[in-house]
Amino acid sequence: MADETLTIGLIQMAAGPDRDENLRRAVAKAESAARKGAKIICLPELFRSRYFPQYIGCDASSLAETIPGESTEAFAMIARRYGVVIIVPVFEKAPDGTFYNSAAVISDDGSCSTPYRKVHVPQDPGFFEKEYFFPGSWYLVHDTPFGRIAVLICYDQWFPEAARSVALEGADIIFYPTAIGHPSGQVPEEGDWQDAWETIQRSHAIASSVHVAAVNRVGLEGEIRFFGGSFVCDSFGKILAKAGDGEELVLARINLSRNRCVRDAWGFFRNRRPDTYGNLTIPFPGGILPDVRPGDTPRNQGYHMPAEWEYHDAVWLAWPANEDTYPNLSEVERSYVQVIAAMDRSERVELLVRDDATAARVRSMLEEIGSSASHVTFHRTDYRDVWIRDYGPTFVLNPALRRKAMVRWRFNAWGEKYDDLLADGEIPGSMKDWLGLSVFEPGIVLEGGSVDVNGRGTILTTRSCLLNPNRNPGLAEWQVEEYLNEYLGTVRIIWLDDGIEGDDTDGHIDDIARFCNPTTVVCAYESDTTDRNFSALDHNYEILKNATDQDGNPLTVIRLPMPRRIASDGERYPASYTNFYIGNTIVIVPVFRDPADGEALQILRDLFPDRNVIGIPAREMVEGFGTFHCATQQEPGFGHRNT
Repeated sequence: MADETLTIGLIQMAAGPDRDENLRRAVAKAESAARKGAKIICLPELFRSRYFPQYIGCDASSLAETIPGESTEAFAMIARRYGVVIIVPVFEKAPDGTFYNSAAVISDDGSCSTPYRKVHVPQDPGFFEKEYFFPGSWYLVHDTPFGRIAVLICYDQWFPEAARSVALEGADIIFYPTAIGHPSGQVPEEGDWQDAWETIQRSHAIASSVHVAAVNRVGLEGEIRFFGGSFVCDSFGKILAKAGDGEELVLARINLSRNRCVRDAWGFFRNRRPDTYGNLTIPFPGGILPDVRPGDTPRNQGYHMPAEWEYHDAVWLAWPANEDTYPNLSEVERSYVQVIAAMDRSERVELLVRDDATAARVRSMLEEIGSSASHVTFHRTDYRDVWIRDYGPTFVLNPALRRKAMVRWRFNAWGEKYDDLLADGEIPGSMKDWLGLSVFEPGIVLEGGSVDVNGRGTILTTRSCLLNPNRNPGLAEWQVEEYLNEYLGTVRIIWLDDGIEGDDTDGHIDDIARFCNPTTVVCAYESDTTDRNFSALDHNYEILKNATDQDGNPLTVIRLPMPRRIASDGERYPASYTNFYIGNTIVIVPVFRDPADGEALQILRDLFPDRNVIGIPAREMVEGFGTFHCATQQEPGFGHRNT
């Protein structure tokens, strides 16, 4: 190019709740920039919507669009009319259904380039992007009438390797569409992110001898205050133009010939030693989808535990066979058959059995009640008891990657109460072999029945169980919270206190309180003030009434009655209606031949109107100190429920 000077424009803007209005405003701002002489115009990352990745477990698919698509077509008209280049960030749904955080470059003739897809995807509190975006695999440099440009997106800006790569491919300018702010609205402990953000990008400009243009959004969205500060710097890091913290059009006149002057004078490319950089190019095992590495946790890899009402691929059970657990084993078997039959049109059943004879007997019992085992997969293995929720793994999902993994906790038989059941802690190893899933191992004791999640970032649990000295005596409450958040992909923990009388688990949450939707909890409540459960359950109810979810919103708390005292030889059993299981199309509720059975079922039917709420006899089963939720473990998946 004979003339290497040009004006570039950065559109620093806030995003409102209306996607169409955001697009309309962005198009108007781009047209204004073009009229003012900007030849290359860049919008902020994900400009069409509020920054949804600050939330866990949301379905953002309705916000995605194709490339080409509505946004790129709108800006193509401006590009053709004014003969300009426009960089359009898009939440992209690719033809194969994969979701990316992308940016398209619209040329001056209105044509749309191959989109750049964000390579480096963060996963931090407030920026849970690994749950939403599949990572890109390459960098792109675009030839335009005004110079060669590269687009890198937000978190890419912290990686000097990316900037150097596109500079080596001939980029004159690197554009960084961004969405960055302080997650709590306050400056974090490590220092001012804005200062670090600007400094790292100016260093890329210097080290790679290129101009850098970074455009951010502004405004308060949820817990994040986006600080703006969009800027343009030259190839020696000098700020040429910079915005404040409000909406603003940043225009900067740049001279690309300065790139060569800096590069030649300082020799940053000429004096490189790529023969010494080998460690930079050693790939992680697994490549773009690396295997579990030291330091990896479900949360920092974009996994979280879905809520139980979300879609299941299957449910895991173990056939009852331990007469020490069940004095009335034949009655318990009849209840199990009813559970398995009820799953027929809800989800696949993965059933542990000890031998072929047991599998044949299960098939026969199902046929006797008019069902079949067509939806049952039998796994022949050695196990001691049925409590697979407690000794089995917790399944976690990464929606963007459409990958499932397991969390394998340590199992010590509820505080080393039952030495003969410790061997069941080996079952997750067998499940890993059967399923071929990656496994995260936190190394702490935890049973699945001790936690319940809303799938949006909040956990219910109890101090009486998780802080019991017989579980993890070396861990303080804050340390247990860190483990829960990292391995279940959450941010908020609601601690209840004591469990119900007769519960040998020291107070599992699934006998006390359960989420029924992201903001509604059912809470076991004893109305008889003379009952020994009254005080503990009333106290937990008060805690829940004053609790908030991950976004600071109060919960709706609904009381679920307790059955009358069930005991034998003076020993009380932990009978509770909260030990229900939520399947794809059903809710299986333990009933106890108690006057409160009908009331409990009606409350749950009102809460789950799209499911068939079924009461199944559990009077004999509770003599084993648990019922249906304790004896099931859902395996979530990526399908959709057929209601």
